Amino acid sequence: MEAENIEQPSLAAQSEKDRPYFTTGDLIYMVIAIVIGVAIIQLGYATWIDGRHTESSKSTGESVAAWMTDQASKRNSPPEGLSNECGGEEKTWLNCREWMVSSSGPFKGLRNEINLGNKLFSPSCDRTQLDTLGAIIFEKGTPKPPDGASLMYAPLADDEPLGAPLALRLSICGRGFSVIHIAEFTF
Repeated sequence: MEAENIEQPSLAAQSEKDRPYFTTGDLIYMVIAIVIGVAIIQLGYATWIDGRHTESSKSTGESVAAWMTDQASKRNSPPEGLSNECGGEEKTWLNCREWMVSSSGPFKGLRNEINLGNKLFSPSCDRTQLDTLGAIIFEKGTPKPPDGASLMYAPLADDEPLGAPLALRLSICGRGFSVIHIAEFTF
């Protein structure tokens, strides 16, 4: 009797043999896994590109701040002085800003690294104005009352005269319209 039980397969073993190796459920799972994998790769690539553009914008901001700091150190040296559009009592911030990116300026060819169609300079980083993404933001510092030791920053007006030294803060409008502070300096 025992020999008969060993030779005959059980019903569970028989149903395993009849079951297909790759089912429709397996196919659906594989398709979903591939779609999720591709989406993760695309998201990672887009984040990497955004990060590269943000770092490039920050590097540009640092070089502008370094140039402006160097120019400010020449303000008090009589032989050199500021002989460009960024120095003198009659010069304004608009004159200086336009000259810096003109064909004769130190930053000719400067562009918005995040989107070429966006503004290069902006008074603020505003998510309701999509063209401010990637823009360079200059803010003027004024002493806070009552102590005057710390500064309040507000957008630098186009008609701001450049005769006297100004406390400035340079920032970049980064991803998600977050303001990235680059440098605070006197110009």
